[in-house]
Amino acid sequence: MSHEMGIDHITLCVKNLDAAEYLFTKILGFEVIWSARDVGSDKSSMDTIVVQRGNAKVALMQGRDKAVQSQISQFIEKYGQGVQHVAIEVDDIEAVCREWEYHGVKFSGPLKEGRDGFGPLKQRFTFPLFPGSGVFLELTQRQHDGEQSQTFVRGTVEALYKDIERDQVQGVEQTIVDYDTLPLPFEDSSFKRAS
Repeated sequence: MSHEMGIDHITLCVKNLDAAEYLFTKILGFEVIWSARDVGSDKSSMDTIVVQRGNAKVALMQGRDKAVQSQISQFIEKYGQGVQHVAIEVDDIEAVCREWEYHGVKFSGPLKEGRDGFGPLKQRFTFPLFPGSGVFLELTQRQHDGEQSQTFVRGTVEALYKDIERDQVQGVEQTIVDYDTLPLPFEDSSFKRAS
């Protein structure tokens, strides 16, 4: 099955959102295209800014610890500041989800749908790519029947955040596929979970 794909955005977890915004806007020449504060739940949340230069979009996120440690703060504590996920833009998110699920891909929650001022937006997160890594993928569909979303939607971002928060609170440690049962094309066991 062939579907068009490209990079929609890269998301970075940072300790100081103001400093990261300054770096990207004042030094690297990006412009802020979207921002939201206190996105999440009453347990924890985040502040986020999305910057763009040309076709390159970068989402910057800083955690807000409340009743529990924010998933952003936890990510930084465990892996350091940096890439949390890469968003891949697809032309038919439902078809790609079905294809990937057929091959054993596990998603952290159901498809999220919203709408910015330009058009509909659909998004979905996978679990982390590799054992011991926090980096995961996001599928994003921006084009629908002649409309195309340009930015982000607080409701979908919040729903995606809550999926990860739920797994964090429940202690879920899952990867995108089950490496223990996957017939890998090599003998290297570094992709399998430590017993």
